[in-house]
Amino acid sequence: MPVKPESKFWKQLKAGTADLDVLWTRIESWASPGVPDLFGVYRGHSFWLELKICKLKTVKHIDLSPQQVLWQVQHSQAGASVWNLVRQTETDQVKLFDGRRAMLLGRKTKNDEEMKPDWKAEKKVDWKGLMDYIYDHGRVIS
Repeated sequence: MPVKPESKFWKQLKAGTADLDVLWTRIESWASPGVPDLFGVYRGHSFWLELKICKLKTVKHIDLSPQQVLWQVQHSQAGASVWNLVRQTETDQVKLFDGRRAMLLGRKTKNDEEMKPDWKAEKKVDWKGLMDYIYDHGRVIS
């Protein structure tokens, strides 16, 4: 049975962050619709991460379900750090989008323009740079 693209992406993320002491928990979302794929803890800060694959050359929207949009909006408003990590298979880029933007990310734009990511990596992913960005720009619930 072939490996699904999101499963392959998860394995790349896990391998790329193995030396960074990130604690990952993979969530089986069929049990709770809308919950992101991963819960992570990095340098004492927790965050949620939804993994997506985009087969186009540009990211014009992210294929988020209504349940995923609702979950990301509600949890972001409550102070959680929620992110969407997108791998573009055409360009081999990885792009990060803040979950606070879930309402906009999940719908196609009127003029069909590419969405601006919060962070991106060309070809070779800087996994430490990704994790540091999430750490520096995440929210902390005290």
